[in-house]
Amino acid sequence: MQTTASIVPLGKLELGVNLLFYSPDEKRAQRLSARLRNLATVHWENSRSFSPQSWVQQRSGHRLVLLDYAYDAADASTALAHQISVLTPDIPLLGVGSTAADRAAGVLAALRAGVRDFIDMDATDEEIRTLLNHALQQEAEVRTPPVAAPRKRGKLVILLGARPGIGTSTLAAHLGVLAMPTDTAEEAAAAAETRAPQALLLDLGQPGGDAALYLGVAGDFHYGDALRHANRIDPTLIRTALPHHPSHLAVLSQAHDVPELGIDAIETGVLIDRLLDIFSLVLCDLGGRPCQQIPSSMLHAAHEIWLVADQGIASVVSLDACLRQLELRHARDQRVSLIINRNDEECGITARQIAERFELPLLATLPDRARVLRSSANQGMLLQQVAPHDPYIRALGPLLAKLHIGARHDADLPGWKKLLLRTGGFRWKTP
Repeated sequence: MQTTASIVPLGKLELGVNLLFYSPDEKRAQRLSARLRNLATVHWENSRSFSPQSWVQQRSGHRLVLLDYAYDAADASTALAHQISVLTPDIPLLGVGSTAADRAAGVLAALRAGVRDFIDMDATDEEIRTLLNHALQQEAEVRTPPVAAPRKRGKLVILLGARPGIGTSTLAAHLGVLAMPTDTAEEAAAAAETRAPQALLLDLGQPGGDAALYLGVAGDFHYGDALRHANRIDPTLIRTALPHHPSHLAVLSQAHDVPELGIDAIETGVLIDRLLDIFSLVLCDLGGRPCQQIPSSMLHAAHEIWLVADQGIASVVSLDACLRQLELRHARDQRVSLIINRNDEECGITARQIAERFELPLLATLPDRARVLRSSANQGMLLQQVAPHDPYIRALGPLLAKLHIGARHDADLPGWKKLLLRTGGFRWKTP
């Protein structure tokens, strides 16, 4: 059923302005159009049919959004105001209703919802004209910010463990640090306050906080806080609120008392979009988390989805279930690759056979180095700090080649030197 209609004014337009009016009642839209017939064109949208997808289509060309605050629509309009503000923080919202004593509750509800102003249907035409002119002037000022140089959007890579305990968080911690540019001490000191954020590790695996623990970082600003303030995320907040590893890798973890990620939360998509505008690389650790708990907007925004498994029968069964879930959610495509951890060529089934069985590209095989990884973690260090030439570190080469954020001034270096820098530079050399 068609839910959108244009309520065309009778008189000549003076402002040539298109207004989008969300209301459950088309007759109210007709009355509003009659009041604004000499000021603007009112396009009515049934507020009961609102969705993020419809919003993308409907908002185009409309400079102001009006919300119905009649007594029977106030609660729905307040919820709608929140969703629109999350999706498009800068678009002006105006309430529409009456300030009469018996209907003034709508005004208070609108102001609490954060609308910029309120059109009183009991006001005079001149008062409404003045209010609209003021709202349009404010909208024009917001719409013409200073021109900034275009910046390439970042890359989102998801690390998804087939089951808990597979080593995904350990892998994420090592990859995040090794993917960072290697600066001299002087360069690091000079860039500490001015450098744009380059890479973020989203520590969202289960058990919560493992990757941050391996990195030795902790903070009071968590993933849930970032969701609630998604439209306020900027480089300054990133530098001041998030903990950073000495490599300058930023880390955003989930609070231990909030196990769910909010699979359908609109804020998730907004947050991911903001982070990709700020960072060159967002590496998301989802180790041990069931596919059903991963937000759809996160899956759809991912540039790469790396499944981590081992050669155990339980892991292979879990890998099969994970792939089925990804297929149900339309995320099993060319972005999905396989990483086999704790690889053992004599265990009865090879990494290549597993990849062929599930028709996945085999991105890397990592040797079983559980003992040395555990030993370095117990010392509060990553493996490359205590054994930079360890086979595990060397095996990360294919992954680092995909994660390299290219922030060093080494574009003219030979390929072998670039690889050397990405994997620890001179630390690979033996005495």
